[in-house]
Amino acid sequence: MTASYRPLIAVVAYHLGDDRVARWRHGGYAVPAPYVESLRRAGARTAILAPGEDGEAEELLEPFDGLLLLGGGDVDPARYGAEPDVAHNYGVEPDRDALEIELLRTADLWELPALCVCRGMQVLNVAFGGTLHQHLPEMPGMLAHGVPALDTRSLHDVRLDPRSKTWATTKTTTITCSSHHHQGVDRVGRKLRATGWSSDGLVEAIEREVADPESLHWMVGIQWHPEDTAHDDPAQQSWFDVLANLARIRGTRARPGETHGRNREYGLDDPDPAWPARYQDEAGRIRAALGDRVVRLEHVGSTSVPGLAAKPIVDIQLSLASLEPRQAYVAALVGLGYRHVADGIEPDHEYFSREDDGRRAFQIHACRAGSDWERRHLAFRDWLRVHPDDARAYEDLKRHLASAHPRDLMTYVDGKTPFIREIEDRALAGRPSVGPGFRERD
Repeated sequence: MTASYRPLIAVVAYHLGDDRVARWRHGGYAVPAPYVESLRRAGARTAILAPGEDGEAEELLEPFDGLLLLGGGDVDPARYGAEPDVAHNYGVEPDRDALEIELLRTADLWELPALCVCRGMQVLNVAFGGTLHQHLPEMPGMLAHGVPALDTRSLHDVRLDPRSKTWATTKTTTITCSSHHHQGVDRVGRKLRATGWSSDGLVEAIEREVADPESLHWMVGIQWHPEDTAHDDPAQQSWFDVLANLARIRGTRARPGETHGRNREYGLDDPDPAWPARYQDEAGRIRAALGDRVVRLEHVGSTSVPGLAAKPIVDIQLSLASLEPRQAYVAALVGLGYRHVADGIEPDHEYFSREDDGRRAFQIHACRAGSDWERRHLAFRDWLRVHPDDARAYEDLKRHLASAHPRDLMTYVDGKTPFIREIEDRALAGRPSVGPGFRERD
């Protein structure tokens, strides 16, 4: 396997009635093409899970790197303790409800990335104890949210919480959305939080809360249909991009009982005196492309610490006044040959990489000037530059991890993280050096 590992996303289908497809006497199962096309643009593979599939959720999800729940009919009101609105409920699929709820609960335990669209968001809310409004048109002051049974759509804006994974995914405070639904979230479920709202106050986005804000656990529900406009709206395509990227990260880790991951080969090079000059040359290109959008450019990472062995990739920290609008800097950096990977976890960070002769040569970490992200990364670099014992301990740790986890870059990164966090905390608090004994903690 190589760095081009393509994650496999489970997509739960919905029922087709006996009369939906000509000459299909017994109906079938379906996934609308725009969902699949959006995931393919993101570099993912897809496989369909059909309602009624035999087996436990753990068994069904085991081959997959991510999960996508689609739109469709109404969730059975009995699932959230309500009497059915018989005049307006439609398309209830009890076996689909059961499958999706169990898949979500398992995905949550496994920290499997999951995107839940329209009905999928409602299932997410119900799976964790939330309730639904059964018919929005009967509620006073509601916008037109579309009529799904007639396939009528409404375009309206949604405001996103700037300290959420939903905002991190799009780097957009206000996003224009295509909606066609008649139900919505009422009481938000346990350990979920509302992160997006339409102007009528309806909750339009929710996400699973996690104890560690840096965890890659990404379980997001959005009430609208990003697949409708993702082909020409980068903000809507970003939902599928982030799902695919987090699934890719998860999928490249070594499986239980294996010693190798699914990344490209990586290793550490001895210190190269050319690294600072390479940074300076590339920083000049970035400044020329972005102009006065640049607040600060810094050489960070191991290649910025004299005498420290490193992967031969020059890390550049690009500080911007704001990460919104995203396209203002993405277009310029893509024009320099960089590949953009949206960060759906950290609101103050975006990632870019560029290859030379088939090898990754540069990485850009775009961040908001003055953010905690910026402060911590600079503090870590500056500490290692003036504490050679800690720099040596860091190098020893990296060599050990690289040897123990070949082609498993994320486990290598996880192994470094406690050391890095300890140094950052000490640097920002002005405490003494960690010293070489830290290695024993790993």
